[in-house]
Amino acid sequence: MTALLFWASLIFVLYTYALYPLLILIAARLAGHPPAARENDPLPPVTMIVVAFDEESRIEAKLENIAALDYPVDRFRAIVVSDGSTDRTGEILRGRGDIEAIVDDTNRGKPAQLNRALASIEEGIVVFSDVRQMWEPGAVRALVRNFADPAVGAVSGELVFRRAGEETGESIGLYWRYEKLLRRAESDVDSTLGVTGAIYAARRELILPIPDDTILDDVEIPLQGFRRGYRVVFEPAAVAWDDPADAIAHEFRRKTRTLAGNYQTFARNLWLLDPRRDRIFPQAVSHKLFRLLVPWALLLLLFSSALMPRPLFRAFFWAQAACWVAGAAASFMPALRRNRLFSFLSVFVSLNAAAVAGLFRWAAGRADARWKR
Repeated sequence: MTALLFWASLIFVLYTYALYPLLILIAARLAGHPPAARENDPLPPVTMIVVAFDEESRIEAKLENIAALDYPVDRFRAIVVSDGSTDRTGEILRGRGDIEAIVDDTNRGKPAQLNRALASIEEGIVVFSDVRQMWEPGAVRALVRNFADPAVGAVSGELVFRRAGEETGESIGLYWRYEKLLRRAESDVDSTLGVTGAIYAARRELILPIPDDTILDDVEIPLQGFRRGYRVVFEPAAVAWDDPADAIAHEFRRKTRTLAGNYQTFARNLWLLDPRRDRIFPQAVSHKLFRLLVPWALLLLLFSSALMPRPLFRAFFWAQAACWVAGAAASFMPALRRNRLFSFLSVFVSLNAAAVAGLFRWAAGRADARWKR
């Protein structure tokens, strides 16, 4: 029984992190890339929505970034919402005449404010952004050109991390590049399950109001169109820039919230686990669900190898234990993270610990969509 647990756990982890990526990359190569829209295709009306909370230090830069986007002025509008900000964010927004400002004195959470802004949009394409990330001037055009294909319901842009000063940031950036590689391959095969919350777009007619406690709008909104037969695709030419978190604690909190949102998504959309109703069932299970289960498989792998009497399995146990201890130590000791291996292990341990913490956070009902500092 112990040997069965060991081999099953090892195969599960290897499949999730190595074999599935290889298979989806091969499938993407065989499927080929969908044709891009022609340059002379008409441009649809576009509305950008940005929801902000206590962003007085960054909102001006974001507004300038919006103003610099390369899209016809007569076909573009921007709605920026201040969600119960306690600083000067609302005041700054009211002073700008080039955007539509919604200043709410109550902190209702991003989903509620998205619903409020969407109620004023009747047609066209809706693009979603956050305050922190800066878009390339051509990002809107790059997103929108995909909708020339009537089968496309939502489009994800590419979030690019600038080079971080610490090895932790570089390791997070490496993980993100790995994640984007999978999303692009899934997109080429059919659809990717979620999009990048900092830069994505969807057809207005496919967007329904989302629950106010939704954690991942960037999964729930694309899923609405996907469930009705549309594709969710990845557009690498639509670029937004960001800085990775140098502090493991910051990345841990962000990832815990995201993974709690994944549990919420599966609980609300059980049809994703039904291969008769979910045409990307292998991607949904292999990419999203199995990632949530990997920490438990790693624990089984650790304990089963400890119980195996042969020297090879004992050596495997001690190698695992050393990796866990090194990763945990590096999470609390910045000096260790200057080493690439220790930095990578600290991020790996943090991400898997976040998957466990996310489960308990969601199960305890502590997954809150409202903003926190």
